[in-house]
Amino acid sequence: MSNIRTFLMMGRPGSGKGTQAKLLATKIGAEVYSSGNRLREMAKGHGFVNEKIKKTMDEGGLLPAWFSSHLFVDALLGISPEDSIVFEGACRRLEEAESFDETAGWLERPYTAVFLDISDAEVEKRLALRKQLQGRSDDASDTVDHRIKEYNEHTAHAVELFRSRGRLVNINADQPIEAVHAEILKALTIA
Repeated sequence: MSNIRTFLMMGRPGSGKGTQAKLLATKIGAEVYSSGNRLREMAKGHGFVNEKIKKTMDEGGLLPAWFSSHLFVDALLGISPEDSIVFEGACRRLEEAESFDETAGWLERPYTAVFLDISDAEVEKRLALRKQLQGRSDDASDTVDHRIKEYNEHTAHAVELFRSRGRLVNINADQPIEAVHAEILKALTIA
């Protein structure tokens, strides 16, 4: 996969997408584009759209596919073909995955989606710990339940699209951080 410079880190809430995206980006000298960080940043504003984003996120919902697609397509269009990028939290709906696939194809930019496969029990454990340590509002227990439901209803279909296109590698994310990172590097054949 040495010609691939575009990676999508996917998985259930709490699977370690952010952590693994940063580790991979550091290893390959890439930029990280985090949909969640971008949206949390936007939610701090005081305009109508900012407040709508904040409300949606506080409820554990997903933003409209067109909005999310616009954000990561804009990020893709803004980098040169030689640059590497790791997307974290992108393509959470089938429509977004289709848009990403179409955009990457048009840009002649091969990509790999890295699916961090994690059990529901591990998700609950990690998000409870993250809520305690970081105080993220989207990690409250009722919000987590809604986020898992959103994943099952939407993101799972996006994951399957990438799997059907031969663009997905499956990683056991129930392991410690270092073991997950090592498995990712091995799956991507990155030394």
